Amino acid sequence: MSEAVTNSIVHGYADKKGKIMIHVGIMGNMVQITIADNGVGIKNIEEARQPFFTTKAKEERSGMGFTLMESFMDSLEVKNNPDGGLIVIMKKIIKA
Repeated sequence: MSEAVTNSIVHGYADKKGKIMIHVGIMGNMVQITIADNGVGIKNIEEARQPFFTTKAKEERSGMGFTLMESFMDSLEVKNNPDGGLIVIMKKIIKA
């Protein structure tokens, strides 16, 4: 969740203020975390999800944000928000 919020701040809003919406729900043994912002969004989501891809290389960004999220979650969905910005939906199965 921290990585998704950081991405919203660094990439979505850059030098301006904005809101980040966080929604957490539990459905049976699954936790769903949704992070949404109204920032600039991503032109090419598939490209942005590739390891080491970054638009801020001069700022020492590693380009591993989505890869990191995927490694800890059972599913990761990234889509542009119709109102502008980005929506990231992460799901994790809690095993007993």
